Amino acid sequence: MYCGDETGAYIGDVGSHTSRFGYGGEDCPKVVLPSAVYRHYGGIVDHRDRDHVGSGKKRKSTKYSAPVSLLNVPPDDCFDENEVGFVPIYNSINSNSKSSANVDVDVEALAALWECSYRSLAVRDRKKHTVGPRHEQTDTNEGPIDHPLLASIDPHRGEKHHASILEMLFEALSAPAAYLAPSATLSAFSFGRPTALVVDVGHSSSRVTPVMDGYTLKFGSVRSQRGGEWLAHVQEKVLVCNDLWGEAPCAHGVLPRYMLRDKHDNLLKLKLLKESSFHYMSVHQVMYEMMTGSHVLPLEEDESSLSVPFFDDDKHADNAVDDEEMDEEVQVYVLPDGTRLDLGSTKTGRDLCRLPELFFSETLPTSLQTDSNNDSDNNITTQPLHQLVQHSLSQILDADIRKELISNIILTGSSSLFTGMDKRLSSELSLILPSMYKNKVICSKNSVENRYSAWIGGSILSSLGSFQQMWLSRREYDECGSLLGLQKFHS
Repeated sequence: MYCGDETGAYIGDVGSHTSRFGYGGEDCPKVVLPSAVYRHYGGIVDHRDRDHVGSGKKRKSTKYSAPVSLLNVPPDDCFDENEVGFVPIYNSINSNSKSSANVDVDVEALAALWECSYRSLAVRDRKKHTVGPRHEQTDTNEGPIDHPLLASIDPHRGEKHHASILEMLFEALSAPAAYLAPSATLSAFSFGRPTALVVDVGHSSSRVTPVMDGYTLKFGSVRSQRGGEWLAHVQEKVLVCNDLWGEAPCAHGVLPRYMLRDKHDNLLKLKLLKESSFHYMSVHQVMYEMMTGSHVLPLEEDESSLSVPFFDDDKHADNAVDDEEMDEEVQVYVLPDGTRLDLGSTKTGRDLCRLPELFFSETLPTSLQTDSNNDSDNNITTQPLHQLVQHSLSQILDADIRKELISNIILTGSSSLFTGMDKRLSSELSLILPSMYKNKVICSKNSVENRYSAWIGGSILSSLGSFQQMWLSRREYDECGSLLGLQKFHS
């Protein structure tokens, strides 16, 4: 047991796009990193590769490093004959399976990401709280840490994955104590609600998770492929599709920034880059900047009079958005390579300004549909957001619990920051849910609180005096192991 009113916990929330780190008790994470690392072939010697103080073990030289930059080509030692040493933490990129259970996680790469945050916040520095120039940096600053570690997890990934994360916290990160908490539970705590229906519209997917008295209900948890990554992919397909424009503005593909900054004389290296996850993430970054630009219109509460974006059916094409709704200054969007997109005079351009409507569209244009039929996980669908919430609630058989969840719907995630999304979700739910239930969608107007809700919930939880007995100590881990240690988090 790791007791005390102020433990100085260190919180980590690793997502599929970005990862958040910081000390418990603070309002927001101090370090936000891309969820990817470099792999250096042959290994690199790191300044931390020396004997741990008091551990008696020597660390192996790591082959991973962080943070990564999507603006520049990876270092030369990250190139092999057949691949680029760029590792997304959750390897769902370019994968045919979007099932959370089938997504592989490189634990060594994940540990390297945590170590990068350690260096940024001087977690291993035992003299970080001292004052004065007389305290010089010495080797004693590199060693075991004094902070218990709290990591957010996805409860759908299974005990084997959770055991690997727990082993990493103790073995690779030298944790004196640790705790694994479901991200949906932490998001609910950040809004001060132990019971809620958490709608997390994130990067890789949209997830709806019922939380009852601080415990996630797995039988009511569902996923949809429609997340930020999916929306960015749809936008990219629109820009390269000749059928929608007549002549696509990016017929040869969207150029990421790293291809514009450097001259690429090595054709083999350029070929490897274009086939790598690094190129995919770089293009996605350009698409993310575009779909969050000022030209994107707020979501309307009533969508009955609006057409489905990019739908080529005549009965939908008649309802176009008037040019008067758009400011003249945002009718042209310029990509990093200088390509100018006309968003005012064409229907496709106007539909790009209504891209978030696809989160609620029950039908999708054939040309924009993705390969979703190959998924082996029954809990992942391509349903629109409001139908996903209805699907989750339909699996809650207790009427009283269902009523309480409907009145506490929490909308969170970085892809839920589009203006008017909370009101639109509430409006859609009022049409499909029984009239006896009155839904209430809770969404913070502060983008930081909305984007980092899981980390903020972990910061709040780790600061509670009543929580301190819940830590799994190093002694308990050594005695019981990781699989038995997980049982403490569910007791």
